[in-house]
Amino acid sequence: MSNPKTDSSTDAFDRIYSEARESLRREVLRTREKADRFREQYRRRLEDWMSLRARLDQRAGGSVNVGSHESLRAEHDRLGRELVTCQSRLKRLDTTARGLELLAAYLDSPDPAAPEPTLAEADTSPAAQTLRIIAAQEGERQRLAENVHDGPAQVLTNAIFQVEYLDRVLESEPATARAELTFLRDMLRDGLDEVRGFIATLRPPSVDLGLAQAIENVATDYENRTGIAVKVAVAGIDARLTPDAKTSVLRVIQEALQNVRKHAAATEVSIGLDHDHLTIIDNGRGFDVMRLASGQTRNFGLQFMRERAELMGSSLQIESRQGEGTRILMLLPGGGRSTQEES
Repeated sequence: MSNPKTDSSTDAFDRIYSEARESLRREVLRTREKADRFREQYRRRLEDWMSLRARLDQRAGGSVNVGSHESLRAEHDRLGRELVTCQSRLKRLDTTARGLELLAAYLDSPDPAAPEPTLAEADTSPAAQTLRIIAAQEGERQRLAENVHDGPAQVLTNAIFQVEYLDRVLESEPATARAELTFLRDMLRDGLDEVRGFIATLRPPSVDLGLAQAIENVATDYENRTGIAVKVAVAGIDARLTPDAKTSVLRVIQEALQNVRKHAAATEVSIGLDHDHLTIIDNGRGFDVMRLASGQTRNFGLQFMRERAELMGSSLQIESRQGEGTRILMLLPGGGRSTQEES
């Protein structure tokens, strides 16, 4: 004969557990709905940005009102920065919704030995993968446009001013004109070096002879162009990666080197292997990682590297302090999960 007191206690346990399950199910639905609404808004803004880019491309070939073009460019750039933030938030919403779904399934499981869910598991659906690829491509295009605008375009603008000034002083002040010509020559040489750097970065990296050899080639070219010494020690890396992953890893290395050239004021970079991680270390001035993580500052190069790593199933970790250089660790695909959170 059953004990009424025991039956009552069991019912209470069941009721509380059932209420928890229902509460979690409702939260899953609410969070997923908000994530879907956010995704739709993001897609609309992405379409607006692509429309602006198409308008800028159309104007590039003809005569345009300079003020109107600059206004359009400013709106294009502002919207691009907004999309970078939105893409990061969308990823967090999707990860949170997925985590809640995993928790709900965990509570529903009748198996007392069911494994605990991994809450950081990313959405691997085809739609989510496509969205991440599109966002990475658009971010890469925006980064390139900004680099060209801040680099070669600025050099050419300054060169035009120099030529106009030379035209005024050429006959009346020949000594000044000669000094300005020297300055102009050096400026154009620097601009040409920068363009060559862009070309080297954009050219599809060849890993046919092996990733280790490709990294050596990139390092040698980089040293010749910048004067920054690069030490490479990546023996055995080819055996650990697929062909597609090799190309992505090389792209990350190229972007890291560009970041060093532009921001670090370093004299030396080392590229090596540390167990399951590729490491890229410079002796430059470093930066405040917490400011970057909080969104107070943004580095599109680092964003690009993180996107590349995520798209091949890897992760990127950044360690830096002002005045102490920077250390980048990228988990090699298939090397296991990182033991530390991304910065």
